[in-house]
Formats: sequence, C-alpha cells, structure tokens
Amino acid sequence: MSFKLSFAAFAALAAATVVHGAEVQYYTTRSCSGAASQDYRNVACNSCIDPPGDWWAVQFSGLGVNNRVTVHNQNSCTSASQVGQAYGNVCFAAGATALRSAWVACPGNIVERNATTIDTEAHVVAE
Repeated sequence: MSFKLSFAAFAALAAATVVHGAEVQYYTTRSCSGAASQDYRNVACNSCIDPPGDWWAVQFSGLGVNNRVTVHNQNSCTSASQVGQAYGNVCFAAGATALRSAWVACPGNIVERNATTIDTEAHVVAE
C-alpha cells in the first residue's frame, strides 16, 4: 500500500503548522517597538484576542502570507468595529480610537472582497 499526499493536503497541513505558531502582541504606545504589554503565543486560527483595556498598537507575527488579520476598536472582533485588515506579519498602530481586539483567520478561508467570494488561489468561487 502506498501513501500519496496531494499538494493541496500538504499545503493545508503546512499552513496549519504555521498558524499554531502565531503571536499577537499589544502595546500601550502607537508603535510595536520595545516590550509588549500583553503577549499571546500559539494563537489558534479563527481566534479573537480580546484583552481588557485600550491598546495603541498590535503586532502579528509567526503567520504566513495567506493569514488575514484584522484589528477592531471595540471588544469581540465584530465586523462593524473593524478598523484595519492585512495579511501576514504586520503591526497596526491606532488612529483616533484605541484598539480593543484582534482577529487571526485561518489560511485558505474563503473571504469576501468587493462582493465577490474568492479562495486563496484567486479562483472566483461565486459572484
């Protein structure tokens, strides 16, 4: 009996490995320099990190380029409170309002962009 691992299965396994190493750091200044005040390690994908208080910068690390991250100016990562979105490792500095929560998505999730649903390989799935 031979075991064949498809490229898609291998990529999904490799991406899952990357996500479990995610780190989310919160800062009390509008910069990701220096020591973080809150540090969350081994963050699972599709997770909202929601520490108490107001934060002025959030750093994401340990992510692949297909991991979408968002920051929010209210608790619980609600879509109405989203104030920033990016992919991969990034630092967000707050604007006029403090940051209160942050989301780490799983790679390969279907996301909506301009009312068109796409997958991570940029194939149009539905319009």
